[in-house]
Amino acid sequence: MSQPSATGKLPPPDSALPAALYSAEAERAVLGSLLVHPELVLNQAFETLSSDDFFVPAHRVLFDLLRSMDARHQAIDVLTVHQNLVDSNLAAQVGSPAILAELATSFSSHLNIGTYIQLVKDKSLLRHLHQACCSIVQRIVDEPQPTSAVLDHAEREIFRVTNLSLTRSSVPVSIELRRALELVDSFHRRKGKLFGIPTGFYELDMLTTGWQKGDMVVLAARPGVGKTALGLTFARQAIRQRYDVEKDAWVQPGHAVGFFSLEMTNPQIMLRLLASVASESLQKIRRGELDDSALEKLRRISADAQEWPLYLDDSSGLTIHQLRAKARRMKDQYKIELLIVDYLQLLRSDSPQARENRQVEIAEISRGLKALAKELDIPVIVLAQLNRRVEEGKAEPALHHLRESGAIEQDADVVLLLHRPDSEEEVSPAEIPYTLHVAKQRNGPTDKIDIRFNALYTRFEDPLRHSG
Repeated sequence: MSQPSATGKLPPPDSALPAALYSAEAERAVLGSLLVHPELVLNQAFETLSSDDFFVPAHRVLFDLLRSMDARHQAIDVLTVHQNLVDSNLAAQVGSPAILAELATSFSSHLNIGTYIQLVKDKSLLRHLHQACCSIVQRIVDEPQPTSAVLDHAEREIFRVTNLSLTRSSVPVSIELRRALELVDSFHRRKGKLFGIPTGFYELDMLTTGWQKGDMVVLAARPGVGKTALGLTFARQAIRQRYDVEKDAWVQPGHAVGFFSLEMTNPQIMLRLLASVASESLQKIRRGELDDSALEKLRRISADAQEWPLYLDDSSGLTIHQLRAKARRMKDQYKIELLIVDYLQLLRSDSPQARENRQVEIAEISRGLKALAKELDIPVIVLAQLNRRVEEGKAEPALHHLRESGAIEQDADVVLLLHRPDSEEEVSPAEIPYTLHVAKQRNGPTDKIDIRFNALYTRFEDPLRHSG
């Protein structure tokens, strides 16, 4: 760390970084305004900046101290800050009280503080971008890897930099406690109302409070049982409407949803959705047996569907790196709030270790999907297959039936197991009984939910609140 001179002034930072990547003057202006007019600039500075955004080491120490004092509701001025530096054994390191006096006396006006704060932030982002680019080049030169892995690393680094304005590397517990209490208040104000993205099923909403940001949700079933139909039902419910906190009402359009279909084409997906929304037989649509009235209804719904916040990708044979890159672009371009992937076992990993062991490959894919949910800060619903042992024993599916890797269970925040019970009774194709088992929920209870499948319209429905 640079040491202050006898006058308290800091020498130029000992760094090979170009001068264009930092502004010590802007950093001093921000700190000076915090010392002289804390009541006017504290919120703006602390919401935008973290100590990591300061390049001069002593400035980082001062900013951290000021934020800590504010969290403890202590008065901020030259005297109190100096005393806190002395009590923390940091005064000599920073050069206090001389440096504090210089910051306070050299500060001219708080009117341009927004400009100074943004300048400090912009320089910080440029340094992070410089560091990311150096890391990318180093990875290319020093670590022979598949091109897709290098591209994934590059995109992840750049995406991280573009999102730094919304994140902090570290925050004191006092700030997180404040956020937690705000959440508690929000829960209380919305008592009886959904907090996450609606699932479309009353009991499932009660168990999960909706799909939650950063969660990886695994929906697993045997082949042909209805994973895709339920995944599309989840998508349909999410895009229908969203809860507006300010209006205290449900509004349209709903949440933006990204849907990756590695098995079906986009036209096939859209036919299913149109049949589901229009309550028309998919078979009749495919056979061309709709009458004029039904055709007109489909056309009207198709016109409305132009506004659906739904974004489809039917690329097949994707690697986990490719899917993550596509999802990042989808989030950046369309601001998606929910991602659905159909289905996990069709994804590939191109790492050398994965080529030799399918369980290792599935584990890498599972970890990549969980990391994607956290990175994009949205729920990711991943469809997955259960192994054939469920079919052989005719037993209800359980967590250990997840095909090819226990890592899926470990990484998932929520695991849903879809099951059609055997029944000797004849049932209507419009009301086929199913069980949806919430077999794992990291932050909530587990239970079994009764739902039904309408085979005519290829959609799942909630017996408690029938969705038309």
